[in-house]
Amino acid sequence: MKILQRSAAALFLWRPTQDTLAAAGAGLVILGLSALMGRLVGSVPLAGILVRDIGMIFAGTCFPLWYIYYRGWQWAEFGFHLSEWKRCLALNLALGGLLWLTLRLSRGPWGISVNAYTLGCGLYIMLAGIFEVVFFYGFQLHLFAKAFGAVPGIALAAAFYSLHHMGFQPEFAKLFFVGIMYGTACWAAKSVLIIYPFFWGIGALFDVLVQAEEIIPIARPWPRSILLFVLMYFLLRGGQRWGMWRPAHVVDDTPKDDNLVRRASKS
Repeated sequence: MKILQRSAAALFLWRPTQDTLAAAGAGLVILGLSALMGRLVGSVPLAGILVRDIGMIFAGTCFPLWYIYYRGWQWAEFGFHLSEWKRCLALNLALGGLLWLTLRLSRGPWGISVNAYTLGCGLYIMLAGIFEVVFFYGFQLHLFAKAFGAVPGIALAAAFYSLHHMGFQPEFAKLFFVGIMYGTACWAAKSVLIIYPFFWGIGALFDVLVQAEEIIPIARPWPRSILLFVLMYFLLRGGQRWGMWRPAHVVDDTPKDDNLVRRASKS
């Protein structure tokens, strides 16, 4: 896989812009929604579910994609591309397998009861992971690194990733380390496919299905998974129809006249 070579100067910068404020502001909104969800889960469960699934996961996926489209940027800049996808997924699978082996050996023997509930939870976790990968490891990581350099960019994205769990998994130190690990992998490979679905999925599934002492149980995983799947599907189809999957402001300076091309090649 082609790894981008970056100078030492690119590790630390100071070039904040309005885009930096957009990334930070959107992150603060996500943190606020997570805190609100944590308060509602015990008193108004349905409201807590809507805050999590619609406000955080779905809207938190839509906003970065819309913002990239609005600014006219290339998707590849944020790691959303299929270039060398076979190698990325192969490394993704290898890293996921290594993480699974590490967890298996360090945490002793453990098993997962395979039933309708755990399967629904697994599907819900993987759908929620789309939001985390798009928002933190694509959108925020890129904009923070562009403003402050790779090291602060990874750290800031990891901090937002960790703190956004406040409403359902308050294990901030561990999750900050996890965010550093995933963010570093995404930045080095320039592709989110280096962590999703296997590398990210193993850690998330382990946390929820095996080591779930600090995590609020997932209520009604199947209806919520179906809702998220439908919303994500229409986001994908709608994005294709409205042109969101290509830059909005692309100037095509390719000569359209073949005669011009031939004359240019002779000169």
